[in-house]
Amino acid sequence: MRLPVPGSGPFAVALGVLVAVATGSPARAADPDAFWTAHVEPVLQAQCAECHRPGKTKSGLDVSSPATLLQGGDRGPAVVPGRPSESLLQTVLTPDADPHMPPKGQVSDGEAELIGRWIAGLGGVGESGAGPQAEESVAAPTREPLWVPPSGIPVTAAVDGFLGRAWKRDGVRPTRAADDAEFVRRVHLDLVGRIPSVAEATAFLSDRRRDRRERLVDALLEGAEHARHLREVFDVVLMGRAGPREEREREDQQWFGYLESVFRENRPWDAVVRELVVARPEPARRGAVRFLWERKDNPQAMAEAVAPLVFGVQVQCAQCNDHMVAREIKQAHYWGLVAAFNRSRNVDTESGPGVAESAVGGFVTFANLRKESQPARMVLFNGRTIGEPWPAEGEKQVDDPSRYRVPPPAEKQKAARPAEPIFSRREALADAVTVDNPLLARAMVNRVWALVFGRGLVHPVELMDSKHPPSHPELLDWLAADFAASGHDVRRLVRSLVLTRAYGLDSRAEVPSRWRRWLGGRRPVTGTDPDTFARAATRPLSAEQLYRSLLVATGNGPDPEGRIAGRAESEVRRAFVREFPDLFAPEYNATLQQAMFLSNSPLVATLLEVRPGNLMDRVVAMEDPRAQVGELFRSIHGRSPDREEEAESLRYLADRPGHPGISQLAWALLTSAEFQLNH
Repeated sequence: MRLPVPGSGPFAVALGVLVAVATGSPARAADPDAFWTAHVEPVLQAQCAECHRPGKTKSGLDVSSPATLLQGGDRGPAVVPGRPSESLLQTVLTPDADPHMPPKGQVSDGEAELIGRWIAGLGGVGESGAGPQAEESVAAPTREPLWVPPSGIPVTAAVDGFLGRAWKRDGVRPTRAADDAEFVRRVHLDLVGRIPSVAEATAFLSDRRRDRRERLVDALLEGAEHARHLREVFDVVLMGRAGPREEREREDQQWFGYLESVFRENRPWDAVVRELVVARPEPARRGAVRFLWERKDNPQAMAEAVAPLVFGVQVQCAQCNDHMVAREIKQAHYWGLVAAFNRSRNVDTESGPGVAESAVGGFVTFANLRKESQPARMVLFNGRTIGEPWPAEGEKQVDDPSRYRVPPPAEKQKAARPAEPIFSRREALADAVTVDNPLLARAMVNRVWALVFGRGLVHPVELMDSKHPPSHPELLDWLAADFAASGHDVRRLVRSLVLTRAYGLDSRAEVPSRWRRWLGGRRPVTGTDPDTFARAATRPLSAEQLYRSLLVATGNGPDPEGRIAGRAESEVRRAFVREFPDLFAPEYNATLQQAMFLSNSPLVATLLEVRPGNLMDRVVAMEDPRAQVGELFRSIHGRSPDREEEAESLRYLADRPGHPGISQLAWALLTSAEFQLNH
């Protein structure tokens, strides 16, 4: 079978080690921030953070960031920039130091050397130099702008311009362009969530018009399957995987219909986010209420769901103290977002489920690890603050109808509409995160980029914080600004990205010719670092993509009663979701349970039974084994077999004639890496 040559793994790791040894220093040692993240912070977290971290600063020292080390503790600054031998952090690590750190252990010589070299690098000179001031020393080195695109440039050209210049600057050679057969499969998977049928692929490959790719992309984007595919993706992004009961509730409460209409109508993303946060949509869009409703009156769950959507970050790690890694995420940000939702309550109304909001209450405090109490004011991660006067100590607020646009119902009565206060914290939050909030556009651009390229410009996609810098910061900035200027047009963004040069690259990497003999004569490897986007990513199909692609390949579409191979469509789909739940996983790890499912599940076996008009029916009716093999490969892999594959397949069928051998060969193709990967 044809499999992409991996661009990473033991060979690439070994090469990186050899380079580091040859140069005598770890990669990017001249950049103090990068050196800290890669080499120093892990040592301090493992050896020192038990006693010297936010909330537990023994001797007043916090080792969690360069800034806190420069600030120091009871004995003064722990670091003197440029002077390791004068820095407390370095001197206490020597075996005979008094005091010695860590008290009951000893860092290795290599770890101590890394810390010393980082301190020396902060000064920009050797130990004898003066070094700059602390505030300047921890700043990342400045670099000339990569490129300033001309005004009015198309998004596709801008992406190609940024990436092309980055490849040239970094000495990266992109892989060759993917052929049309690879492109048609990839773009179907990314835009409609399935492989193309033989008829669809044949029609595209026979099209000789120069703009055939643009025409195909436009047709897929305008079709109903695209809206359904994005609905399936963003249902998981916004709500997480659902069990059968939750899925039925989402369907009944019109969440699925709402989400699908968002992408079918290509509604502005900022307007969609506002509907989700406020949860008081017009009747035609009442399914939006489910986003908050499913959090079941839990304002913390609401806040944790909203933060990645509007800021691109996860805030739950700041519940008990300021984030220990991404120090810009404060505990006040977590509780400020919680405060925006702590007046919300699920209610049943005459028109269905709703999320009411009180006009009073919700003035709470939170405590850090030092047990210091602070008011939970609506201070947000993007720098905005929602002002609201707090009642004086001992003052009791009166909840009366004058505070509401839509007052709560009388006792024991069902409301016509959820209670809606004149001052709504949720409305104020929606204003703060959808108006003049560039983080909203950045978060969505990064998400869509990951959907199209298999990896975000910031990876993982929901960790857009200081510890996860973008691989191409200027490109991300430009795309976010353009997305906002376009009116948050999601379809325009998707179309632009799938027509870039980078999207159309081959997934098979290349290695230098001198190593070709080690790899059995395969082509040389280039663009192996996934952050360069110099080759197409090889990524596993999601549960929905795999399930729908199996139906297309085997010709088993739903019957008029909505059943597939005699089973309810929902039963078949849920079985795949149960076994393949990951979406946007930071790292992919196939499981034994997934392999056993594909090997032994009756659901998969039923797709390879003979039914009128399906793949097995067509192939079994053929008399020529060579034609049978060709039909299986075209239907499943979208290509003809090569000479070796054909010979092996013919030998297999000769030993197992008829349907048993054909179905087993088809199963081998369907469960191969080539079928299960988007590449």
